[in-house]
Amino acid sequence: MSQPVTVRLLDPTADELRLIASREHRSVSEIGARFIDEGLRQLRFLYIEFRSFNGERHACIKGALQVWQLIMVAKDYGMDIEKVAEHLELKREQVQSGFLYYDKYPEEIDQALEENDLGYERLKAMLPNLRLYSMPADLKSAVD
Repeated sequence: MSQPVTVRLLDPTADELRLIASREHRSVSEIGARFIDEGLRQLRFLYIEFRSFNGERHACIKGALQVWQLIMVAKDYGMDIEKVAEHLELKREQVQSGFLYYDKYPEEIDQALEENDLGYERLKAMLPNLRLYSMPADLKSAVD
């Protein structure tokens, strides 16, 4: 459910908002709502920022990777904050912020994870001779 809210903006800010909306082929209302939502999320989660990737906005660890990528790695480490932080060379607080974000918005992150998993299938459709190789467990542990 959504509610209409009136917001007064200075002329230069309103003009910039209209320009962004025009560039993205969206309404001023959609862009304004997105900025407010992202701003509120960034206030709630200290180490989260939003960046655009291929025309889509994604939650990211500030100055680092996207939250879905953090969670993908974290699942391999049993969601252990310390191990993930060490592996990704992040502060513990950054990883914890990503975990908290995932707890609050699991559908958003799970959708990105699912889309990432579809990557091989999409590539295989374009490149029929593509083969997927996996590393034997004993070699994988030697690399880790």
